[in-house]
Amino acid sequence: MSAPNANAIRTGRGIAFRLSALVLSVVGLIFVVMSAATYFLAREALLKNAEDNARTQAQALVQRIEARLSPISRVPQGLAYELEDGLLDDAGILRRQRRALQDNPEIFGTAAAFEPYGRHGDQQHFAPYTFRAPLGITHTSLGGPGYRYHAMDWYQIPRELRQIVWSEPYFDEGGGNTLMATCSVPFYSNDDGERSVAGVVTADVSLDWLKRLVASVHVLETGYAWLITRNGTYVTHPAPGLAFNESIFSRAEEHGDAQLRRIGQDMVRGGSKLVETTSLHTAKPGFLVYAPLPSTGWSLGVFSPRDELLADVNRLALVSAGLGGGGFLLLAALTAAIARSITRPLRRLCGAAREVAGGRLDAELPEVASRDEVHDLAQAFANMQNSLKEHIRELTEATASRERMQSELRIAREIQLGILPKTFPPLPNHTEFDLYASLTPAREVGGDFYDFFPCGPDAFCFLVGDVSGKGVPAAFYMAVARTLIKAVAEAAGGHGQRRSEDSRGRRVAVQPGAPPRRLPDPGRILAQASDGLAHDNESCMFVTVFCALLDLTTGEVRYASAGHNPPVLMRAGAAPEYLPTHGDPVAGAMPGVAYQTDTLRLGPGDALALYTDGVTEAMNPALELYGEERLTARLAKLQKRDARAICDGLSEDVHAFAAGAEQSDDITLLVLRFNGVAAGGAAGGTGPGET
Repeated sequence: MSAPNANAIRTGRGIAFRLSALVLSVVGLIFVVMSAATYFLAREALLKNAEDNARTQAQALVQRIEARLSPISRVPQGLAYELEDGLLDDAGILRRQRRALQDNPEIFGTAAAFEPYGRHGDQQHFAPYTFRAPLGITHTSLGGPGYRYHAMDWYQIPRELRQIVWSEPYFDEGGGNTLMATCSVPFYSNDDGERSVAGVVTADVSLDWLKRLVASVHVLETGYAWLITRNGTYVTHPAPGLAFNESIFSRAEEHGDAQLRRIGQDMVRGGSKLVETTSLHTAKPGFLVYAPLPSTGWSLGVFSPRDELLADVNRLALVSAGLGGGGFLLLAALTAAIARSITRPLRRLCGAAREVAGGRLDAELPEVASRDEVHDLAQAFANMQNSLKEHIRELTEATASRERMQSELRIAREIQLGILPKTFPPLPNHTEFDLYASLTPAREVGGDFYDFFPCGPDAFCFLVGDVSGKGVPAAFYMAVARTLIKAVAEAAGGHGQRRSEDSRGRRVAVQPGAPPRRLPDPGRILAQASDGLAHDNESCMFVTVFCALLDLTTGEVRYASAGHNPPVLMRAGAAPEYLPTHGDPVAGAMPGVAYQTDTLRLGPGDALALYTDGVTEAMNPALELYGEERLTARLAKLQKRDARAICDGLSEDVHAFAAGAEQSDDITLLVLRFNGVAAGGAAGGTGPGET
């Protein structure tokens, strides 16, 4: 054997020896120290972990129950809002109830119970109730000499508290024949400015799923979960005969358990805590975690036996000791043999890794002849090189594509906003009216639009629309709808009109005996535009539009609505009110739809505020809607300002209400104020008219 080889061998043995001696010495010392402390440390650590798991399990179960209960209360809330707005007749209530049951399989039945003589002056009880029967959804009417619902808890408690109330669970014998609870929501009416309770909307919910869910919880081997109501009554419990027959307080009194009584008091108050206690059901000490269900006021408890938790600790200590001793022996046997074979290729791999980290992705990696973890590590480095190069290439392409798409969307938004008129005032030579409009898209491009333009002599057309959907398709459809409506309106305004201005835009006197002017019919304009939009409408898109024409000489306004939100009429010196519409369908959905035209007369200082549902449906972080009441209240404070100030003030109020929450719909506003006929103009009435 040559000297260099001998030196190499001695060097290898020295590294292996020193590495083995160092590792075994340290591991041996650690093993000796840990052997004495393993049981106690592992016991405390696992016990703490078990407590955390119990908290997590209880909270997860609460969230699962809340995820099913919380949305249910929104169903009667929605019906209550519609009843408050007066949008439903008797048949409409039944249709709305049926749709609620079809959309929410968890709900067994729903009722809309009115105050005595509150719905019909000759009818003391009026409470339509729609429910699931064996043959399908049907309905009946509650109330009568044998069922005076006005005195019952499900009606009286929410009526007096004026808030959403969940009833105590009960067994619906003869109805659903199942465990149920009722969610009651009061609704109101405004009589002479006073807000009073008009009735209560309910939703009956089957709780069989709740019993199954709580019973399915597995806590170690003998742990369990249970549920109590706001009054402490057991809803579910593994002990036979407790559910609905006893409360946590009666059980504490029976067994003389003062701690259980304190726990029950904290639970019904909505407390959440982890306490050590002894189970009356299993007679085992352990940990009880309880937490409230916010939507119902009920409380959930999860019990974990202490001895079963410690059994895991003991097993863990034994396993740890066995693994530690075996690992020590294995480490002693293999350290010297493996050290030399590992260190050499690892050093080379480390050098190559530095080059890759420095940006040289094509650095050459060492070849490893052995087929072990070091070889796998070398292969992993090679794969990492290829993946990094591919990732950088894809990232570069994706970044370029994303920037290009964002640029195209910005351009699309600029084009979309660019086609809308932005000249205010729109007719500088006409002081008969003041107009301003604004549009704030919820995304890069959207489907809202507004427009205004002269439509024949002394006629001015203004409109607001909202296309179904969002994004680029809605923007394209918006452009088509706006262009088509404008073309139809201008064509209608160019026929059958007599001029009251000369070729230079100056007013001229109307010749005696001339036939009276008549504004174009907005209903016909919408009908023709709807037919055009419905042609080859394979995407089934549609648009809601409010279209109106103003006679500049008289203040007469003819208007029609294609399923759009009713505008707000602001009479000078009067409170704002919503302009009534006929509920005509949306435009573009189908051909052959007719739209009704109504007429009103604006006096000097009167104004109209047009908007899209992005205003009333703007939502704040608490998921509350801006709403129609808040809209009219804000307009009442702004109505003495000019059109631009009204638009700006209302837009600022909507954004302040949203408080930074992301909005799902565009916000579009248009305000027109009639100032009256200018001096020297044609004669015409300017007094307030009736719709």
